[in-house]
Amino acid sequence: MLMCLMMFFATSSGISLDRVSSAAAPTVNTNVLYVSPSGSDTGNGSVSSPFATITHAVAQAVSYYSSSKNASTIIVSPGTYDEMVVITTPITLMSADGIPSSTIVNATGLANGIVIVGKTASGSVVEGFAVINANNHGIFVQDSSNVRIENDIASNNGLNPQAGLGENKAIQLTGTSDSTISGNTIVGNLYGGAGVTDDGAIDPSWNATAAPGSNIPAGTPNPGNNDSVTGNTIINNRPNHCAIVVSSYNQGEGVSNNVVSNNIVIDNQNGVIVAADTPNTIANNNTIIGNNIVDNGEGGVIVHNNSPGDVVTDNSILNNIISGDGYLPTLEGVIVGGEGPVAVTNTVIAGNTFQNEAIGVQIVNGNNTMVSGNLMTATVKLGYNGTITQISSSSTVDGSSSAILTTSTTQSSTISPTQTVTAPSATVTTTVTSPSSIGGLSFSLALIAAVVTLIVGLIAGMMVRPPTRESPKK
Repeated sequence: MLMCLMMFFATSSGISLDRVSSAAAPTVNTNVLYVSPSGSDTGNGSVSSPFATITHAVAQAVSYYSSSKNASTIIVSPGTYDEMVVITTPITLMSADGIPSSTIVNATGLANGIVIVGKTASGSVVEGFAVINANNHGIFVQDSSNVRIENDIASNNGLNPQAGLGENKAIQLTGTSDSTISGNTIVGNLYGGAGVTDDGAIDPSWNATAAPGSNIPAGTPNPGNNDSVTGNTIINNRPNHCAIVVSSYNQGEGVSNNVVSNNIVIDNQNGVIVAADTPNTIANNNTIIGNNIVDNGEGGVIVHNNSPGDVVTDNSILNNIISGDGYLPTLEGVIVGGEGPVAVTNTVIAGNTFQNEAIGVQIVNGNNTMVSGNLMTATVKLGYNGTITQISSSSTVDGSSSAILTTSTTQSSTISPTQTVTAPSATVTTTVTSPSSIGGLSFSLALIAAVVTLIVGLIAGMMVRPPTRESPKK
């Protein structure tokens, strides 16, 4: 896994020109179109006569889909494209060489970089691009499904955010289900890394304001369910907001059954958040598993609600490495907490390795919290602080499911601020690695730092981020 990351910019995981049949050059309105900085939008979109802009190629693909109901593939040659791309029909948009740093969508002064919007765009793919300098999201998916965002770079986005956004992450799924954010490098964005939210009345008209004339319709009520954020490298997304957020804002919709897995999460304002934010919303059965979460702000993993009527329940934090989080005063690895009278319920915290934390697990207003098989190293000052409903003395951890605990004995336990309780660690070794049963990450923190340095150095030439001030926001 480490070698794959270190070769991230030197290998191609996309489909190159020679992997798509080019024996006969396509004509306008066929299902394979080509774009190149040396092309012209008066061309026919073939290999020998490519278009000059991605936007024009998308328009041709939309026209072709309208007449044939067949999806198109758009293959983009290396270069810089100063545009915002809006996709409304199923399109596979990919760089020709699969190397994100060589094919750049520069959205300077524009609302977003690449947008996939509506049910009619379900099944779309974005692969192999660097998307930079957008006012809001680098890549934004709204009210769609079965979308894949893979092997991209999102950097220096969130420069002039639109007021009223529930979340403004560099790669954002809103009201989108059964979709994947995977294998991306998300670095140096001002309002966080990756987000999964529902859609609805929170601010349904923001797109018309943020991007007039862009043909992005207002959002419609949809949940954010069954999405996956996996295998991404998410670093230095500060000062505002967090690395990964799975959060609900709209009554009747919610975020459920999402999985955050095998990501490298380093030096963000916060690490991974699962939350319900506005009244009467729901975040349930979401799983955070097999991630390396290191040196983030207020907490490594936070599960919480903010408002009356919220339901945050049955979420799981499994088999993660959580280390050094808390350069802000709170200094916790995992925080489970309900605001006011509303408790967070049925949270499972199992099989994790904690190190270099003031408090490993902080629980405030969390009911029926199950803790099992976590390793608190000697560098954790206080293992647990708060009320733990159940501590399992015998359990198994199954990385394929959020229903992971087979409990033989349980006990109620109130943990005082000065008492350390360490649950059995039968499923976790003393080395700082993710368990092999989930095929997770396995390397030392020093090697993580080396990967981060490599990635930041390779991206640094693409943009210069303006100075900003710290602000502890989600």
